[in-house]
Amino acid sequence: MAQVTTLSSVGVSGAIVLNPTAKATTVQLTVSATSSGNLYIQYTLDDPSTTPAPTMTWAMLSSNLTSSNVEGVGVTYTVLSPLGGLRISSTAVTTTTVTLKALQAVSA
Repeated sequence: MAQVTTLSSVGVSGAIVLNPTAKATTVQLTVSATSSGNLYIQYTLDDPSTTPAPTMTWAMLSSNLTSSNVEGVGVTYTVLSPLGGLRISSTAVTTTTVTLKALQAVSA
């Protein structure tokens, strides 16, 4: 089952916590309606399940995606290395819902 997070304003979404031992992660970003906005998919290599929880360091998985270019078609990435988490970052999204889904595979 895919894990999901959404964003409908400027800032960052809640994180999708991933299994850091999974071999592959497929990520899909969709936008509900055309709007102005710059979107980024961010990832962390930190393992969120360690105790105490690490300070998460985030990096860009995608380059700048505009909501008008993603609307109606979406964008999909497959990462063939372990990830700790994913989230959406936006510098300007208005009246739109951005959805990020992640599906993991235990074996490649």
